[in-house]
Amino acid sequence: MVKTDKIKELIELNKGIITTKIIDDNKIHRQYLKKLVDEGYLIKVSRGLYVRPDKDISEFYIMGEQYKSGIFSHNTALYFYDLTDRTPFQLDMTFPSNVRISNDMIDSHYINKDKHEIGATTKELEDGTTIRLYNMERTICDIIRDRNKIDSQIFNTALKEYMKRNDKNLNLLYEYAKQFNILKILKMYLEVLG
Repeated sequence: MVKTDKIKELIELNKGIITTKIIDDNKIHRQYLKKLVDEGYLIKVSRGLYVRPDKDISEFYIMGEQYKSGIFSHNTALYFYDLTDRTPFQLDMTFPSNVRISNDMIDSHYINKDKHEIGATTKELEDGTTIRLYNMERTICDIIRDRNKIDSQIFNTALKEYMKRNDKNLNLLYEYAKQFNILKILKMYLEVLG
């Protein structure tokens, strides 16, 4: 099989997207990617990420691929769970504390490596791609932990909307609050909401 045909097959299997990691894993030289870009079959979206020209790709997916150690969190996660009515200006991502990110599009948050994966999950986007983000309960814990850095209206709306949800998991919320040492603060806020 011709190498470019193999790449095209991999692109179809991956919903119109290919990464250099996939190419490397299949032991194909990257020169074939360049050839497909030169022919107009692929567009280079960012470092290591290529798509077919007819593929609409989410900015969330691109950032998630670019910053693999990051997990969407805070305002960005609130947005995905419909716990805020504001579209975030910057994308909130949380990274292990041993990683440093400098990108104006990202509002970076850092946490100890042992707590980084708590509540991490995936979400499929409308374009068929997936991103990593924290579940609702971890997101609520994050905004409580960073309550002094979050707009008070966003904070209050998120807590009220969360409490209205049928799919909320208060047991998990309490479990996470214990792990992040904010159980007392969480209980105080939940009592006020009644």
